[in-house]
Amino acid sequence: MQHSNTKKSAIIFKLLAEELKKERESQNKSIRLLAYEFDFQMSLLSRLENGVNEPKLISIWTVCEALGIKPSELMKRIEDKLPKDFTLMDS
Repeated sequence: MQHSNTKKSAIIFKLLAEELKKERESQNKSIRLLAYEFDFQMSLLSRLENGVNEPKLISIWTVCEALGIKPSELMKRIEDKLPKDFTLMDS
C-alpha cells in the first residue's frame, strides 16, 4: 500500500529502524548473532534496521519477540519521538 505522503512514511520507517537497532545494541547482540539465535535471515534484520523498505507487520512482530519487547512498546517509542501534531493523513 502506498501512502499519499511518502516523506512522512519515511520518518516512521527511520524511527522504527533506529529503535530496533538501539534495542538490539542495548542487548549487546550483533545482527549476525540475533539472526543465528532466532533463525532469521540477516538481510531481513539489516533491511529493518536500515529502513530500506516498508516492513511487514509480521516481521516487526517477530523481531520484537526475539528482542523480548512488545510490538506495542516499540510503537509507543516511535510515537513518542514524533511531533505531537504528526499525521500521515492530509487534511
